[in-house]
Amino acid sequence: MWWNTRVSYVLGVIANATTIQNRQCKNGKTMKKLLLIVMTLTAVFWGITSYFGAGQLYAQETTQTANKLQSEQVNFAESTSTTVKATAKPTTVDYYRIAVDEMTEMLNGAKPLSFKRAVFLTENAYYDGKLSWTEFCNEIDQVKIKINLMIRAKNLQRFRTAGNWAIFTYMTDSIAENNYHPYTYDLENFMGDHDYESFMVSSLLKTRKGNCHSLPFLYKILADEVNVEAFIATAPMHVFIKHKDEKQQWWNLELTSGTFSRTSFIMESFNVSDAGIESGLYMKPLSDKESIALCLNDILVYYEKKTGIYYDDFVYKTFTTGLKVYPNSLLQLSKVDYQKYKLDTAMEKKGLKDYSKIRPYPDLVELEKELKITQDYITKIGYSSLTSEQYREKVMQIKNKQSQAKN
Repeated sequence: MWWNTRVSYVLGVIANATTIQNRQCKNGKTMKKLLLIVMTLTAVFWGITSYFGAGQLYAQETTQTANKLQSEQVNFAESTSTTVKATAKPTTVDYYRIAVDEMTEMLNGAKPLSFKRAVFLTENAYYDGKLSWTEFCNEIDQVKIKINLMIRAKNLQRFRTAGNWAIFTYMTDSIAENNYHPYTYDLENFMGDHDYESFMVSSLLKTRKGNCHSLPFLYKILADEVNVEAFIATAPMHVFIKHKDEKQQWWNLELTSGTFSRTSFIMESFNVSDAGIESGLYMKPLSDKESIALCLNDILVYYEKKTGIYYDDFVYKTFTTGLKVYPNSLLQLSKVDYQKYKLDTAMEKKGLKDYSKIRPYPDLVELEKELKITQDYITKIGYSSLTSEQYREKVMQIKNKQSQAKN
Protein backbone atom coordinates (compact mmCIF):
# COMPACT_ATOMS: atom_id res chain seq x y z
CA MET A 1 0.00 0.00 0.00
CA TRP A 2 1.37 3.47 -0.77
CA TRP A 3 0.91 4.52 2.85
CA ASN A 4 2.76 1.56 4.37
CA THR A 5 5.60 1.41 1.86
CA ARG A 6 7.30 4.48 3.23
CA VAL A 7 10.98 3.71 3.43
CA SER A 8 14.02 5.64 4.48
CA TYR A 9 14.14 7.90 1.44
CA VAL A 10 17.82 8.59 1.47
CA LEU A 11 18.47 8.05 -2.23
CA GLY A 12 22.03 7.21 -1.40
CA VAL A 13 22.39 10.69 0.01
CA ILE A 14 21.68 10.94 3.72
CA ALA A 15 23.80 7.96 4.71
CA ASN A 16 26.77 9.70 3.15
CA ALA A 17 25.97 13.20 4.34
CA THR A 18 28.49 14.94 6.49
CA THR A 19 27.67 17.26 9.33
CA ILE A 20 28.51 20.88 8.82
CA GLN A 21 31.13 21.81 11.34
CA ASN A 22 30.83 25.08 13.16
CA ARG A 23 33.52 27.55 12.49
CA GLN A 24 35.36 28.49 15.59
CA CYS A 25 37.39 31.60 16.14
CA LYS A 26 40.66 31.48 18.03
CA ASN A 27 41.08 34.29 20.43
CA GLY A 28 44.48 35.96 20.55
CA LYS A 29 45.95 38.13 23.25
CA THR A 30 44.24 41.46 23.27
CA MET A 31 45.67 44.63 24.48
CA LYS A 32 43.75 45.94 27.44
CA LYS A 33 43.12 49.32 25.94
CA LEU A 34 41.43 47.67 22.90
CA LEU A 35 39.22 45.39 24.97
CA LEU A 36 36.15 47.56 24.74
CA ILE A 37 36.54 47.99 20.99
CA VAL A 38 37.00 44.25 20.45
CA MET A 39 33.96 43.41 22.55
CA THR A 40 31.90 45.89 20.60
CA LEU A 41 33.09 44.62 17.24
CA THR A 42 32.52 41.03 18.33
CA ALA A 43 28.94 41.78 19.26
CA VAL A 44 28.38 43.51 15.96
CA PHE A 45 30.08 40.68 14.08
CA TRP A 46 27.94 37.95 15.60
CA GLY A 47 24.81 40.01 15.18
CA ILE A 48 25.55 40.43 11.50
CA THR A 49 26.52 36.78 11.15
CA SER A 50 23.34 35.54 12.73
CA TYR A 51 21.31 37.72 10.40
CA PHE A 52 23.37 37.51 7.23
CA GLY A 53 25.95 34.74 7.65
CA ALA A 54 23.79 31.72 6.87
CA GLY A 55 21.73 34.07 4.76
CA GLN A 56 24.55 34.76 2.31
CA LEU A 57 23.41 31.77 0.36
CA TYR A 58 19.86 33.05 0.64
CA ALA A 59 20.94 36.45 -0.72
CA GLN A 60 22.78 34.82 -3.61
CA GLU A 61 19.79 32.66 -4.42
CA THR A 62 17.46 35.65 -4.19
CA THR A 63 19.58 37.70 -6.60
CA GLN A 64 19.79 34.87 -9.09
CA THR A 65 16.08 34.12 -8.99
CA ALA A 66 15.19 37.81 -9.17
CA ASN A 67 17.23 38.19 -12.37
CA LYS A 68 15.64 35.09 -13.83
CA LEU A 69 12.18 36.24 -12.83
CA GLN A 70 12.67 39.66 -14.41
CA SER A 71 13.60 38.02 -17.70
CA GLU A 72 10.63 35.64 -17.54
CA GLN A 73 8.26 38.50 -16.74
CA VAL A 74 9.41 40.51 -19.77
CA ASN A 75 9.00 37.51 -22.07
CA PHE A 76 5.57 36.71 -20.70
CA ALA A 77 4.39 40.32 -20.86
CA GLU A 78 5.47 40.59 -24.49
CA SER A 79 3.71 37.35 -25.34
CA THR A 80 0.45 38.29 -23.62
CA SER A 81 0.30 41.85 -24.93
CA THR A 82 0.85 40.64 -28.48
CA THR A 83 -1.84 37.97 -28.20
CA VAL A 84 -4.58 40.18 -26.77
CA LYS A 85 -3.59 43.37 -28.56
CA ALA A 86 -6.69 43.33 -30.74
CA THR A 87 -9.03 42.82 -27.80
CA ALA A 88 -9.58 45.66 -25.35
CA LYS A 89 -11.09 43.37 -22.74
CA PRO A 90 -10.16 39.69 -23.13
CA THR A 91 -12.98 37.22 -22.65
CA THR A 92 -12.83 33.83 -20.92
CA VAL A 93 -12.23 32.16 -24.29
CA ASP A 94 -9.41 34.60 -25.09
CA TYR A 95 -7.36 33.43 -22.11
CA TYR A 96 -7.72 29.82 -23.19
CA ARG A 97 -6.56 30.74 -26.68
CA ILE A 98 -3.62 32.69 -25.25
CA ALA A 99 -2.59 29.62 -23.25
CA VAL A 100 -2.84 27.21 -26.17
CA ASP A 101 -1.08 29.58 -28.58
CA GLU A 102 1.93 29.93 -26.27
CA MET A 103 2.11 26.22 -25.51
CA THR A 104 1.93 25.54 -29.24
CA GLU A 105 4.94 27.83 -29.72
CA MET A 106 6.79 25.83 -27.05
CA LEU A 107 6.02 22.54 -28.76
CA ASN A 108 7.01 23.95 -32.16
CA GLY A 109 10.34 25.23 -30.86
CA ALA A 110 9.46 28.91 -31.22
CA LYS A 111 9.73 29.33 -27.43
CA PRO A 112 11.64 27.40 -24.76
CA LEU A 113 9.81 24.51 -23.16
CA SER A 114 8.62 25.47 -19.68
CA PHE A 115 6.34 23.25 -17.65
CA LYS A 116 6.02 26.03 -15.06
CA ARG A 117 4.83 28.46 -17.72
CA ALA A 118 2.43 25.90 -19.18
CA VAL A 119 0.89 25.24 -15.77
CA PHE A 120 0.52 28.97 -15.11
CA LEU A 121 -1.09 29.61 -18.51
CA THR A 122 -3.54 26.77 -17.92
CA GLU A 123 -4.53 27.98 -14.47
CA ASN A 124 -4.66 31.62 -15.55
CA ALA A 125 -7.16 30.64 -18.25
CA TYR A 126 -9.30 28.84 -15.66
CA TYR A 127 -9.26 31.96 -13.45
CA ASP A 128 -10.14 34.27 -16.39
CA GLY A 129 -6.76 35.98 -16.40
CA LYS A 130 -6.83 36.93 -12.72
CA LEU A 131 -3.53 35.27 -11.74
CA SER A 132 -0.27 37.18 -11.46
CA TRP A 133 2.74 35.69 -13.21
CA THR A 134 5.02 37.70 -10.93
CA GLU A 135 3.36 36.38 -7.79
CA PHE A 136 3.30 32.83 -9.10
CA CYS A 137 7.04 32.93 -9.84
CA ASN A 138 7.87 34.64 -6.54
CA GLU A 139 6.10 31.96 -4.53
CA ILE A 140 7.94 29.20 -6.38
CA ASP A 141 11.26 31.02 -6.07
CA GLN A 142 10.88 31.29 -2.30
CA VAL A 143 10.49 27.53 -2.08
CA LYS A 144 13.39 27.02 -4.49
CA ILE A 145 15.69 29.08 -2.27
CA LYS A 146 14.81 26.99 0.78
CA ILE A 147 15.36 23.76 -1.12
CA ASN A 148 18.81 24.84 -2.27
CA LEU A 149 19.70 25.88 1.27
CA MET A 150 18.58 22.48 2.57
CA ILE A 151 20.93 20.79 0.10
CA ARG A 152 23.87 23.01 1.00
CA ALA A 153 23.25 22.77 4.72
CA LYS A 154 23.86 19.02 4.49
CA ASN A 155 26.63 19.38 1.91
CA LEU A 156 24.77 17.19 -0.60
CA GLN A 157 25.57 19.13 -3.77
CA ARG A 158 27.66 16.28 -5.17
CA PHE A 159 24.68 13.91 -5.27
CA ARG A 160 22.55 13.86 -8.38
CA THR A 161 19.36 13.19 -6.40
CA ALA A 162 19.97 15.72 -3.63
CA GLY A 163 17.29 17.96 -5.12
CA ASN A 164 14.80 15.10 -5.18
CA TRP A 165 15.41 14.46 -1.50
CA ALA A 166 15.06 18.14 -0.61
CA ILE A 167 11.86 18.70 -2.59
CA PHE A 168 10.22 15.55 -1.25
CA THR A 169 11.24 16.38 2.31
CA TYR A 170 10.07 19.98 2.03
CA MET A 171 6.71 18.95 0.61
CA THR A 172 5.91 15.97 2.83
CA ASP A 173 7.73 16.34 6.17
CA SER A 174 7.01 18.68 9.04
CA ILE A 175 10.29 20.62 9.21
CA ALA A 176 11.47 24.08 10.12
CA GLU A 177 12.03 25.03 6.47
CA ASN A 178 8.30 24.74 5.72
CA ASN A 179 7.30 26.15 9.12
CA TYR A 180 6.25 22.63 10.15
CA HIS A 181 3.42 22.84 7.62
CA PRO A 182 3.89 20.31 4.79
CA TYR A 183 1.59 20.09 1.79
CA THR A 184 -1.41 17.84 2.38
CA TYR A 185 -4.20 16.17 0.46
CA ASP A 186 -7.41 18.17 0.16
CA LEU A 187 -9.89 15.63 1.46
CA GLU A 188 -12.85 17.98 1.07
CA ASN A 189 -12.65 18.75 -2.65
CA PHE A 190 -10.31 16.18 -4.19
CA MET A 191 -12.67 15.36 -7.07
CA GLY A 192 -13.36 18.96 -8.04
CA ASP A 193 -17.06 18.55 -7.30
CA HIS A 194 -17.46 22.23 -6.43
CA ASP A 195 -14.56 23.75 -8.33
CA TYR A 196 -11.07 22.84 -9.49
CA GLU A 197 -9.20 24.68 -6.73
CA SER A 198 -7.50 21.54 -5.47
CA PHE A 199 -6.15 20.90 -9.00
CA MET A 200 -4.34 24.25 -9.11
CA VAL A 201 -0.69 24.76 -8.20
CA SER A 202 -1.42 28.45 -7.63
CA SER A 203 -3.96 27.49 -4.95
CA LEU A 204 -1.68 24.82 -3.48
CA LEU A 205 1.10 27.36 -2.95
CA LYS A 206 -1.24 29.45 -0.79
CA THR A 207 -3.33 26.83 1.03
CA ARG A 208 -0.83 23.94 1.08
CA LYS A 209 -3.74 21.68 0.20
CA GLY A 210 -3.97 19.91 -3.13
CA ASN A 211 -4.65 16.60 -4.82
CA CYS A 212 -2.90 14.06 -7.03
CA HIS A 213 -2.81 16.64 -9.80
CA SER A 214 -1.47 19.82 -8.19
CA LEU A 215 0.96 18.10 -5.79
CA PRO A 216 3.03 16.24 -8.41
CA PHE A 217 2.79 19.24 -10.73
CA LEU A 218 4.41 21.43 -8.06
CA TYR A 219 7.10 18.79 -7.47
CA LYS A 220 7.89 18.74 -11.19
CA ILE A 221 8.07 22.55 -11.33
CA LEU A 222 10.45 22.65 -8.35
CA ALA A 223 12.59 19.87 -9.83
CA ASP A 224 12.97 21.87 -13.03
CA GLU A 225 13.85 24.96 -11.00
CA VAL A 226 16.69 23.23 -9.12
CA ASN A 227 17.80 21.23 -12.18
CA VAL A 228 17.11 17.71 -10.96
CA GLU A 229 15.46 14.89 -12.87
CA ALA A 230 11.78 14.21 -12.25
CA PHE A 231 9.00 13.02 -14.52
CA ILE A 232 5.23 13.29 -14.48
CA ALA A 233 3.52 9.90 -14.83
CA THR A 234 -0.15 9.03 -15.01
CA ALA A 235 -2.60 6.27 -14.14
CA PRO A 236 -6.39 6.34 -14.51
CA MET A 237 -7.58 9.42 -12.56
CA HIS A 238 -4.14 9.73 -10.98
CA VAL A 239 -0.82 11.55 -11.40
CA PHE A 240 2.46 10.80 -9.63
CA ILE A 241 6.21 11.40 -9.96
CA LYS A 242 8.89 9.04 -11.24
CA HIS A 243 12.64 9.50 -10.98
CA LYS A 244 15.78 7.42 -10.63
CA ASP A 245 17.91 7.20 -7.49
CA GLU A 246 21.71 7.19 -7.24
CA LYS A 247 21.76 3.55 -8.36
CA GLN A 248 19.56 4.27 -11.40
CA GLN A 249 16.56 2.50 -9.87
CA TRP A 250 13.12 3.99 -10.51
CA TRP A 251 11.00 5.39 -7.67
CA ASN A 252 7.27 6.10 -7.78
CA LEU A 253 6.58 9.08 -5.52
CA GLU A 254 3.07 9.55 -4.15
CA LEU A 255 2.80 13.18 -3.13
CA THR A 256 -0.79 12.62 -2.01
CA SER A 257 0.37 10.52 0.92
CA GLY A 258 4.07 11.37 1.14
CA THR A 259 5.07 7.78 0.43
CA PHE A 260 6.23 5.47 -2.35
CA SER A 261 4.34 2.91 -4.40
CA ARG A 262 5.41 -0.25 -6.13
CA THR A 263 4.54 -0.34 -9.81
CA SER A 264 2.49 -3.49 -9.27
CA PHE A 265 0.46 -1.74 -6.58
CA ILE A 266 -0.38 1.20 -8.86
CA MET A 267 -1.39 -1.18 -11.65
CA GLU A 268 -3.69 -3.11 -9.37
CA SER A 269 -5.16 -0.12 -7.53
CA PHE A 270 -5.86 2.00 -10.59
CA ASN A 271 -6.88 -0.71 -13.02
CA VAL A 272 -3.88 -0.29 -15.33
CA SER A 273 -3.63 -2.94 -18.05
CA ASP A 274 -0.48 -4.26 -19.67
CA ALA A 275 -1.64 -2.61 -22.89
CA GLY A 276 -1.87 0.73 -21.08
CA ILE A 277 1.75 0.43 -19.98
CA GLU A 278 3.09 -0.90 -23.27
CA SER A 279 1.47 1.93 -25.23
CA GLY A 280 2.80 4.59 -22.89
CA LEU A 281 -0.69 5.82 -22.01
CA TYR A 282 -0.04 5.05 -18.33
CA MET A 283 2.98 4.75 -16.02
CA LYS A 284 5.34 6.32 -18.54
CA PRO A 285 7.85 8.99 -17.45
CA LEU A 286 6.64 11.86 -19.62
CA SER A 287 9.04 14.01 -21.60
CA ASP A 288 8.88 17.79 -21.27
CA LYS A 289 6.82 18.02 -24.46
CA GLU A 290 4.46 15.29 -23.29
CA SER A 291 4.05 17.05 -19.95
CA ILE A 292 3.00 20.21 -21.77
CA ALA A 293 0.57 18.12 -23.84
CA LEU A 294 -0.87 16.96 -20.52
CA CYS A 295 -1.48 20.65 -19.72
CA LEU A 296 -3.33 20.94 -23.02
CA ASN A 297 -5.58 18.13 -21.84
CA ASP A 298 -6.21 20.13 -18.65
CA ILE A 299 -7.06 23.15 -20.79
CA LEU A 300 -9.81 21.18 -22.52
CA VAL A 301 -11.20 19.87 -19.22
CA TYR A 302 -11.37 23.38 -17.74
CA TYR A 303 -12.68 24.87 -20.98
CA GLU A 304 -15.61 22.45 -21.05
CA LYS A 305 -16.23 23.09 -17.34
CA LYS A 306 -16.42 26.85 -17.95
CA THR A 307 -18.19 26.96 -21.32
CA GLY A 308 -19.91 23.59 -21.72
CA ILE A 309 -18.24 23.30 -25.14
CA TYR A 310 -16.25 20.25 -26.24
CA TYR A 311 -16.62 20.41 -30.01
CA ASP A 312 -15.55 23.77 -31.49
CA ASP A 313 -12.51 24.78 -33.55
CA PHE A 314 -10.57 25.69 -30.41
CA VAL A 315 -11.05 22.18 -29.04
CA TYR A 316 -9.93 20.69 -32.35
CA LYS A 317 -6.79 22.84 -32.47
CA THR A 318 -5.90 22.00 -28.88
CA PHE A 319 -6.15 18.22 -29.02
CA THR A 320 -4.57 18.13 -32.48
CA THR A 321 -1.58 20.11 -31.21
CA GLY A 322 -1.15 17.84 -28.19
CA LEU A 323 -1.56 14.59 -30.09
CA LYS A 324 1.33 15.50 -32.39
CA VAL A 325 3.77 15.10 -29.48
CA TYR A 326 1.80 12.69 -27.28
CA PRO A 327 -0.40 10.51 -29.53
CA ASN A 328 -1.13 7.83 -26.91
CA SER A 329 -2.68 10.18 -24.40
CA LEU A 330 -6.01 11.15 -22.89
CA LEU A 331 -6.32 13.75 -25.64
CA GLN A 332 -7.71 10.88 -27.71
CA LEU A 333 -10.86 11.16 -25.59
CA SER A 334 -11.32 14.77 -26.66
CA LYS A 335 -10.81 13.69 -30.25
CA VAL A 336 -13.48 10.99 -30.05
CA ASP A 337 -15.96 13.39 -28.39
CA TYR A 338 -15.31 15.93 -31.15
CA GLN A 339 -15.77 13.32 -33.87
CA LYS A 340 -19.00 12.02 -32.34
CA TYR A 341 -20.37 15.55 -32.13
CA LYS A 342 -19.57 16.13 -35.80
CA LEU A 343 -21.33 12.91 -36.79
CA ASP A 344 -24.38 13.56 -34.61
CA THR A 345 -24.68 17.13 -35.91
CA ALA A 346 -24.43 16.00 -39.53
CA MET A 347 -27.07 13.33 -38.91
CA GLU A 348 -29.37 15.83 -37.26
CA LYS A 349 -29.20 18.09 -40.30
CA LYS A 350 -30.49 15.16 -42.37
CA GLY A 351 -33.19 14.37 -39.84
CA LEU A 352 -31.52 11.15 -38.68
CA LYS A 353 -31.10 9.81 -35.17
CA ASP A 354 -30.46 6.13 -35.84
CA TYR A 355 -26.89 5.23 -36.83
CA SER A 356 -28.14 2.27 -38.82
CA LYS A 357 -29.88 4.68 -41.21
CA ILE A 358 -26.76 6.47 -42.44
CA ARG A 359 -25.71 3.97 -45.13
CA PRO A 360 -27.22 5.93 -48.04
CA TYR A 361 -25.11 8.97 -47.06
CA PRO A 362 -21.39 8.61 -47.95
CA ASP A 363 -20.40 11.69 -45.92
CA LEU A 364 -22.00 10.25 -42.78
CA VAL A 365 -20.46 6.84 -43.41
CA GLU A 366 -17.02 8.48 -43.60
CA LEU A 367 -17.57 10.38 -40.34
CA GLU A 368 -18.67 7.18 -38.61
CA LYS A 369 -15.62 5.38 -39.98
CA GLU A 370 -13.29 8.04 -38.53
CA LEU A 371 -15.07 7.84 -35.17
CA LYS A 372 -14.79 4.05 -35.09
CA ILE A 373 -11.05 4.21 -35.87
CA THR A 374 -10.45 6.50 -32.88
CA GLN A 375 -12.65 4.40 -30.58
CA ASP A 376 -10.75 1.25 -31.54
CA TYR A 377 -7.43 3.03 -31.05
CA ILE A 378 -8.40 4.12 -27.54
CA THR A 379 -9.21 0.50 -26.70
CA LYS A 380 -5.96 -0.69 -28.28
CA ILE A 381 -3.75 1.60 -26.18
CA GLY A 382 -5.34 0.27 -23.00
CA TYR A 383 -7.55 3.10 -21.80
CA SER A 384 -9.32 2.37 -18.52
CA SER A 385 -10.88 4.36 -15.73
CA LEU A 386 -12.27 4.21 -12.22
CA THR A 387 -15.75 5.01 -11.09
CA SER A 388 -16.17 7.99 -8.78
CA GLU A 389 -17.13 5.59 -6.00
CA GLN A 390 -13.94 3.56 -6.45
CA TYR A 391 -11.81 6.68 -6.33
CA ARG A 392 -13.58 8.05 -3.27
CA GLU A 393 -12.96 4.75 -1.51
CA LYS A 394 -9.23 5.08 -2.13
CA VAL A 395 -9.24 8.63 -0.80
CA MET A 396 -11.06 7.53 2.34
CA GLN A 397 -8.32 4.97 2.89
CA ILE A 398 -5.78 7.80 2.73
CA LYS A 399 -7.86 9.85 5.18
CA ASN A 400 -8.11 6.99 7.66
CA LYS A 401 -4.37 6.37 7.46
CA GLN A 402 -3.62 10.06 8.07
CA SER A 403 -5.95 10.05 11.10
CA GLN A 404 -4.15 7.01 12.51
CA ALA A 405 -0.79 8.72 12.00
CA LYS A 406 -1.95 11.79 13.93
CA ASN A 407 -3.21 9.65 16.79
